[in-house]
Amino acid sequence: MAASLGVRYISRERASLPDLFQQTGLERAVIVTKKEWRYEDKEGNQFFFHPNMSALRIKQLIGGDTDAMVSVAGMREGDRVLDCTLGMGADSIVASFAVGPSGKVVALESEPVIAAIVKHGLHSYQTQRKELDRAMRRVEVIQSDYRTYLKQCADESFDIVMFDPMFRETVKASAAMQQLKPLANPAPLDQESVAEAVRVAKKAVLLKERVKSGEFERLGFVVAKESSQFAWGVIRKGEKQ
Repeated sequence: MAASLGVRYISRERASLPDLFQQTGLERAVIVTKKEWRYEDKEGNQFFFHPNMSALRIKQLIGGDTDAMVSVAGMREGDRVLDCTLGMGADSIVASFAVGPSGKVVALESEPVIAAIVKHGLHSYQTQRKELDRAMRRVEVIQSDYRTYLKQCADESFDIVMFDPMFRETVKASAAMQQLKPLANPAPLDQESVAEAVRVAKKAVLLKERVKSGEFERLGFVVAKESSQFAWGVIRKGEKQ
């Protein structure tokens, strides 16, 4: 892992993390233990994998309830989904459950540390729910910026393309988002990438954003589902933009 990230490997032995930071002059580290991989910095910010809300969302789907993302996308078993912004991985996990073993979910993450930790977690984290574990294992993580990856994709090579860029103002009540923020790519979604996503998607392109952010209007999405914290916008193929 150290080699893939281009960072130093240090055997921790019995040293505390503050001591290691002081001894090495470094300010951040990825800590590898038998239990997990996690990021931590000198200020105490931490990031580690957890399925978070995906567990509840999948439980609700199994119980016959709807999921906003799945409904807005028109996601069906066998669909091919490209999640351009993996982050904590919750949307990719739910999409993987929705499309099933016959479908495919490819999740892109531009930031190497996030990609490495979440990829490891998706393939190793154990829960008490087989459906959740299977959905996690099926997600294919690729460390890549969607600006580059989308240009390499063939027309209509995925059924659904999704974007969930980091909100400029994160939800304070969300511990997961506060963990992610120091590591995440803050770049806003650009119109060229949306155009590429429309070309690559066969059915729909989705955007998750703040309700009053102005991003839906700027980028040509129609708001299809709102909650108190965020909304899902959609561009459906075949509909006039």
